[in-house]
Amino acid sequence: MRVAVPRSAARRAPRVFLAPLAALASLAALTSMAGCAAPRVARSIDGQIIEGRPIAAHAYALYAIGAEAEARGDLATALEAYELAEDGDPDSADIWTRIGSVRCRLGRGEAAGAAFERARAIEPDYEPAYREQARCDLAAGRLDAALGRIERAMLLDPDRDDGALLRAEILRRLGRTDDARLALRALVVRRPWSTEAWRALHAAAVETGDRAVAEQAARRLRELAAPEAAVRGRRMSSGGQLAEVDEALVLGQLRRARSLARDADLTPAEVAVRAAALGRLGEAREQAELVSAADPASASALVALAVAADLSGDLDALTRACDALDLSAAAGGPTVAPSRLARLLFAELLFRRVGRDAALTWLGPPPPALVAPDALSQEIERRVHRELAGGTP
Repeated sequence: MRVAVPRSAARRAPRVFLAPLAALASLAALTSMAGCAAPRVARSIDGQIIEGRPIAAHAYALYAIGAEAEARGDLATALEAYELAEDGDPDSADIWTRIGSVRCRLGRGEAAGAAFERARAIEPDYEPAYREQARCDLAAGRLDAALGRIERAMLLDPDRDDGALLRAEILRRLGRTDDARLALRALVVRRPWSTEAWRALHAAAVETGDRAVAEQAARRLRELAAPEAAVRGRRMSSGGQLAEVDEALVLGQLRRARSLARDADLTPAEVAVRAAALGRLGEAREQAELVSAADPASASALVALAVAADLSGDLDALTRACDALDLSAAAGGPTVAPSRLARLLFAELLFRRVGRDAALTWLGPPPPALVAPDALSQEIERRVHRELAGGTP
């Protein structure tokens, strides 16, 4: 589903446009008041509880719309949405970084630089601001500046594959091909399922005439591209990419899990579902709210939100999520069917709340297995089947 900002009335009446999205994008936050001071919000960020300022729901929803538009290449809509989000939340380093990145891709280099500077003024150690400006510097040919910024970004967050790939590309453009190749060899050891890393290593080896490494990378790329590679990769996921996503979620590192999910071809909605399956309720809810704000048709995101709300005892949020699922189904709208794992989790929710018959009706016959289920899905399936075999709780 594509969500666009209405151009004619967006700035005049954002509240009217955002009314249905605001409920979906409300933040799971704890607020407290002290005298006349501004309210503070506690959020879980990469496993740490951080106290900060509240964020308006309409700004959060607009940010989600911008992210969805940027992902599909609609840069004009993305920039408009981000700038509208900034109107409602001018002190967000994240929003200013996205504004800078999109302005750069639209050829507005000076305005992009001002946005990145604003992001770092708000949060001096905000890694994405350094990484995205490094990308912008590279596109403009400012290679020394790009290298300095990406190395600062990697000091702040050394686990990002995109940061490592960007640094290797900058080194290559600077003529430091041996350094680039060594950096990429280290990356493929750490991320053996990353086609981007192997492809970059192959290009670097060809450029430097390293035939042995080039053949190794080409062979690995052929293995990853083979018709059975997807099934084999899913079967090995207990020690591969999906396991890395799950590990990041268990550690409360949602930002890292999102990055790893891109390498694993895992949708943003499924990140929320896996977080819910792993019992990481804060991460499941945060991710599900973001996805639902950008794509209200995602049933998997709504299921993740419902499960997280149920297990945390938030009956209001549970009701809203279930109502959204009911409304979409009743309207015959373009609801994206939930994944198999999401269907299992919602069946378990129905079993807890309603009973065995409701869960079995929802679950229905199993769909054809296109790929072998991963370890987490197998575990949840066994658990649900055991529960349903036992009758009413």
